[in-house]
Amino acid sequence: MKEGDIQRQENGTSVLVRSVSLLLKQHSPISLFEFVINPRSFGQTIENIFYLSFSVRDARAKITLDRNGLPIVSYVDTLSESDMMIENKQCILEMTMAQWEVGNLCGS
Repeated sequence: MKEGDIQRQENGTSVLVRSVSLLLKQHSPISLFEFVINPRSFGQTIENIFYLSFSVRDARAKITLDRNGLPIVSYVDTLSESDMMIENKQCILEMTMAQWEVGNLCGS
């Protein structure tokens, strides 16, 4: 890879991160799985999770649990002082192709 290749890749990633953030803003709050899973493409599902992770890291999105314990993702327009005081927390979301396939068989 050349330096220009890396720059083009970074610009492409930034565009896709912004696109995911704008989509989230339009559909927020939404089930995390409904937002990121592409039932026709495991690879696209993983990419969606990757691009969403930047918005979570930058506090432009947050993931909470609904009353059934399922993850909900919401767009964050502005942060309150208490939100800014909260320590950043990270989590790992594991999704294997087998899990993705089972979810699709169940109508996800």
